[in-house]
Amino acid sequence: MAEQFFSAVIMAAGISRRMGVPKLSLPFDESRSFVQRCVQVFADFPCREISVVVNDDGMKWLSENDPGWPANVHVVLNQHPEKGRFFSLQKGLEAIRELCPVFVHNVDNPFINTALLQQLASVIHKASFIRPVCGDKRGHPALISKKAATDILHESNPVHHVRLYLEKYPQQLVTVTDPNTLVNINTPAEYHQHFKGLSIYLFTDTGS
Repeated sequence: MAEQFFSAVIMAAGISRRMGVPKLSLPFDESRSFVQRCVQVFADFPCREISVVVNDDGMKWLSENDPGWPANVHVVLNQHPEKGRFFSLQKGLEAIRELCPVFVHNVDNPFINTALLQQLASVIHKASFIRPVCGDKRGHPALISKKAATDILHESNPVHHVRLYLEKYPQQLVTVTDPNTLVNINTPAEYHQHFKGLSIYLFTDTGS
């Protein structure tokens, strides 16, 4: 059997009104932001290509905080985040030079790990839409087949809800025990619940 390759799209183009700073800039620890942590895990998996989709604020932050990523990490500017996540996903897929199964992940969940990615990847032959499930709730990231990724890329009506669009494909749920797969960090209170002792402004120049 030929070797199976994987890529990833990290969705980081949300406006982050409730958080007040770009979510990709949130500190995971003293030396890495959320987006740096996510890219590192997907690179370590390893993913052949990684797209990071950002808005204008995210692009500005990255230009001021150069992460020094390798050439297989593509930073993609979405100038129309108001068009929603499906449009962002299309932008991310456009940057992948050779489509293959793709992990789709939100930057506001930095708790991924290579073991989780291996679990999802191990069943790619069984379905086109794969997600971890903890208890009775579905978590992150999703893994989609090459066919699903190709269909999304060429969809002419990018107003669909991503999950609803993908539910027409054969699905596989992978049971996991880590509740962090369910996390979305949308507010300062949610951030401090998981990251006590770190400031959301650690890597952000607030102008003060």
